Amino acid sequence: MKRAETQTPYIELLEIDKFFGITKALKKINLQIFTGEVIGLVGPNGAGKSTMMKVLTGVLPPTAGEIIVEGKEMAKYTTKEAKEIGISCAYQDLSLCTNLSVYENFAMLNVEHSIVTKPGWRKRAKKEAKELLEKYFPNNHIDVMKPVERLTLAERQIVEICKTLMTDNLKVLVLDEPTSALSTDKAEQLHKVVEELSAKGTAVIYISHKLDEIRKVSDRIVMMRNGANSGECDPAEITTEQLVEMLGGTGAKKAVLKSSAAENVQDVKMAAQIKDFTGKGLYNINMYVNRGEIVGISGLVGSGQTTLLNLLYDSKKYKGKEKKGVILNTSVSYVSGDRAKEGIFHLWDIFDNTIIGNLDQVKKGLFLDKKKSEELAQTWYDKLKFKAEGIHSPIMSLSGGNQQKALIARGIASGAELIILNDPTAGVDIETKQEIYSLLEEAKKAGKAVILYSTEDAEIEICDRAYIMHEGEITEELKKEDITVANIVKASFKDVKHKKATEEKKEGIVHRILTSRVLLPVAAMIIMILANAAMNPRILSYMGLRMLVSSAVPLVFAALGQMFIVTAGDVDMGNGYSIALVNVLVGIILTGNPLFGIVSLVIFIAAYALMGALIHVRNIPAIVVTLGAQFVWWGIALVIAPSPGGTCPEWLLAIYKFEFPIVPMPIVLCVLAGIFCWYVLFRAKYGMILRGIGNNPLAVERSGWSYLQAKMANYALAGLMVVLAGMAYTAVCMGADANSSATYCMMSIATVILGGCEMAGGIVAPIGVVCGGIAMSFITTILTSFRVDSNYQTAVTGLILIVVLAIKLVTHKKEGR
Repeated sequence: MKRAETQTPYIELLEIDKFFGITKALKKINLQIFTGEVIGLVGPNGAGKSTMMKVLTGVLPPTAGEIIVEGKEMAKYTTKEAKEIGISCAYQDLSLCTNLSVYENFAMLNVEHSIVTKPGWRKRAKKEAKELLEKYFPNNHIDVMKPVERLTLAERQIVEICKTLMTDNLKVLVLDEPTSALSTDKAEQLHKVVEELSAKGTAVIYISHKLDEIRKVSDRIVMMRNGANSGECDPAEITTEQLVEMLGGTGAKKAVLKSSAAENVQDVKMAAQIKDFTGKGLYNINMYVNRGEIVGISGLVGSGQTTLLNLLYDSKKYKGKEKKGVILNTSVSYVSGDRAKEGIFHLWDIFDNTIIGNLDQVKKGLFLDKKKSEELAQTWYDKLKFKAEGIHSPIMSLSGGNQQKALIARGIASGAELIILNDPTAGVDIETKQEIYSLLEEAKKAGKAVILYSTEDAEIEICDRAYIMHEGEITEELKKEDITVANIVKASFKDVKHKKATEEKKEGIVHRILTSRVLLPVAAMIIMILANAAMNPRILSYMGLRMLVSSAVPLVFAALGQMFIVTAGDVDMGNGYSIALVNVLVGIILTGNPLFGIVSLVIFIAAYALMGALIHVRNIPAIVVTLGAQFVWWGIALVIAPSPGGTCPEWLLAIYKFEFPIVPMPIVLCVLAGIFCWYVLFRAKYGMILRGIGNNPLAVERSGWSYLQAKMANYALAGLMVVLAGMAYTAVCMGADANSSATYCMMSIATVILGGCEMAGGIVAPIGVVCGGIAMSFITTILTSFRVDSNYQTAVTGLILIVVLAIKLVTHKKEGR
């Protein structure tokens, strides 16, 4: 032990209870944390470890109990207080905004929590991110400019850990399953980091189901079961097998599975084979898997293992036929270890998550047989010993390990003859792992083929054969007794025969251009300009472009306003009538009384910000609030101007019709609007927070930023764009009409989608939205030229939107591959 017996704990959790309704997640939990001590926290899935850490970090308030810091009870304890006393946590669910770049995720913690900051902060943030990653994980090859969504799970875990280490005055570091996706060499680097931090006086709480590494890094092991303390022990005085038994495991050895491998292979019919395959980052791949055997895939993380698994799974469409050297002779199912991204259906229960991959087994004609479905789900629920109230418990109410059980049940119960498992036991406790190993053994005895990729080298020892990969190439095939951790590590660092061709970089540039979010709207805009010019060449003149683009300016501003709402993860269903209100305020009030008009527009922007606050504070869906608000906007507009009238202020008309050199003023306004929004979202420091809340609000709040403030800022910016849209509309129509701008709502949504934005996830493209707005307006111009009825114009716009969505779907599929 590193502490003296009389030492006072730096922080202490005393008799902590945490209840969620009738569910008792924590019961009378006690934990003392001493300076410089490494605590190994272990327990089965659902034991309450993550909940206790969320109480420690201030994310969850305790139902009862005391939190004592340096001998003093904390009257108030939130994430802010936890951060101030130096507590930081690398969460198992990763507190990263995947739409932001790596350095931006670091910068959320590292820059001052204010709207403005010193110039050059991005350059400094990139440099600091590179240095931090290299300091703790040498030779990580992570590009700090990349969006996190394009990183592997292992790379994300490295980023999460390094982000945590940036905390000022770090006193307590919590690592929740930190090596669940890390290869052996990266795990060793992390263990060295833990040792160095401990030596400097930082306490470390290390949560892991890998008991060998718990014993290796810990000074003290604390055990939990069913939300309560279940004892402590000294890692030097206990074996891994004894620890397994204390945690409720059977202590069964993996070798038992392996020893029976040869006896059970009755039918050596090949299930799948790859011959001399090169492509997609893989080189000279030769492998096969027979029925009745478990084949392991291992090597350093990022060596092409997941690409190899996807290659096999994607070959199901060519079942029985050879395609580019890949032959799949049987049905196949896939179980992912990245349950959050590509595994579970978050809004469904255990029942639905289990049967979704097994519909053929439970259908009756065109419909599902309820009795069969219930029996199948219940069978696997009992077999895998879920810790839940029943098969209809929400999947998100379960611990991470129990969520993983649902995925494994789906894959094995599917009836497929080849089961592909991509790191299925990541973050799973030892008891559940043994249950999974038993299921794989059952599948093997039943004549099924199993391919198991694991980031845990020791887990590969249960396999009959194993292929070890390095830099996209298989460096060695190990068999039976030769499959040991030592041999796996040795093969993982073997030199590869291939040399990466320079064409790959060229292909990467072309791929980035073809998958750019701006490409489609720019192409659409150019096509529409050429189409209009083909009908009337004079359109390309200065006056022609000014007339053509003039009608596009209100839509561009309306779409940019919609974009800020979408950035926050919402949608504005009332901006058609909010533009109408601004149109009336400008045409009636601003014209007659400029001061009162300006005040009314400022109040309007504030009302938009308050609308965002209402959505967040009262937790009301944005679509409900904005639909309701549209009648408020419309009602006020009708009160002010029950019939068309008013006039455009002279100064506004002068700006709109100003003869800018070479480029018409409407184009200048569109360009300036796009640059302004791009700067706010992608260059200003606070822009990363505005985008982050639409992707991972919890990560933003864990970094110390206010979600409410950011939400209101997005809505206020949307309100500003609506004001500019209304002013532009007034300049175009030369008056005020409360009923003439309703179409801008659906048009702005269509423009945002065409412009390369996603309706969720904080992914937006201001320049694309500007180009999309101009393109959409030009479409209307063409249809009007052909004298198409306005009702049909709406239908055509809808058809275009469907086509755009179809193109984006195909593009995203290719990008995923």
